[in-house]
Amino acid sequence: MRRGVSGGLRRLWPWRGRDGSALAEIEAEITAFGEALDVHSFSPGQLGATDEMRAELARALDAYDQAKRDVVGDQMRADSLDVLRTLDEGRHALACLDALIAGRPLPERMPLCFFDARHGRAARQVSWAPPGGTARNLAVCAADAVRLTENPSPITPRQPGPGSRVCAQPREAKPRPPTPTHAPQPQVSGKGGSGEQIHQLKMPSYRPAVMVFSTNGQARVHLRFEGRKGRSSRLYRLSGDGTPITARIPLPEGNKAIAFRVFAAGDREAWTATAAPLREVPRFHDEINGTGSDVVHYRGEPGPGVLHYVGPSLIQLEALDDRLAYWVTVTEGRAGEHAFQWPGRGYYQVRSAGAWSLSAT
Repeated sequence: MRRGVSGGLRRLWPWRGRDGSALAEIEAEITAFGEALDVHSFSPGQLGATDEMRAELARALDAYDQAKRDVVGDQMRADSLDVLRTLDEGRHALACLDALIAGRPLPERMPLCFFDARHGRAARQVSWAPPGGTARNLAVCAADAVRLTENPSPITPRQPGPGSRVCAQPREAKPRPPTPTHAPQPQVSGKGGSGEQIHQLKMPSYRPAVMVFSTNGQARVHLRFEGRKGRSSRLYRLSGDGTPITARIPLPEGNKAIAFRVFAAGDREAWTATAAPLREVPRFHDEINGTGSDVVHYRGEPGPGVLHYVGPSLIQLEALDDRLAYWVTVTEGRAGEHAFQWPGRGYYQVRSAGAWSLSAT
């Protein structure tokens, strides 16, 4: 999945700031849904996965991609109603996926509020009649249902004023902000993780460096570095098929410590994060394979290559510069075989949620 979240926001939203709060709120809605997809634990290749589950995941991913296209396609004005309807479709797909995984009946899907789609999902059916018209049952949001109960007179659609917030769905109360560990450590360990706790890894004196994240047993883990002022940076899917993890992640320069959060499918699996030199990055000339996100060192010559991928969402192969910072995306795509050109020797980052292999042809 190409991320519309965190550090990539400014690149994906070129119109940011042209139309004030309305576009900013649409950006926030798309970002929130993208993060929900990022941290979801389902993998199409996991034990017990069904075609119906995979179809719901595909529907959610398609809705996310469509919402981004709807916004970026018109840089001067975003049709907020179309985007919110698309995101509502994606949220319903995730709700269906969760129900299938848990063995529950599929959730009933109420339409968006009759009076204004920006009010979010309808909560109940009410009887309403326009002036001089016939009463009929309508699906309305909770706020409009209360208004009709208190005052049965006709309702005019509520239009958000300048600077007001446009919400696709009522939001739950925000949890208390997480608190970091007492002091950065050269090695950080834990068990599981819900993302509530912020861990701090002490940066080494040598640079560039990588974080080596490992588990002893089967695990599916997402890890996210925390940026300045509490803003999240890019999220890493470290395993996509429930296997033990040994993954490398580039560590940013210029910090004495790096803060990160861990999202794990369970709460018992032990993990360890350690800062390490570049010799810990696997090297190869002809072929290498792995699962989830990782960093590899290509030692071959410029020329044709092939990427094989088995997993959900998109996979991206990114070339890194001498400081292990993002340089350029070499290739990306969904499950299957993708031909590309190796730019040359150097460090490359694989960003995926499933099994992959890279080869030089």
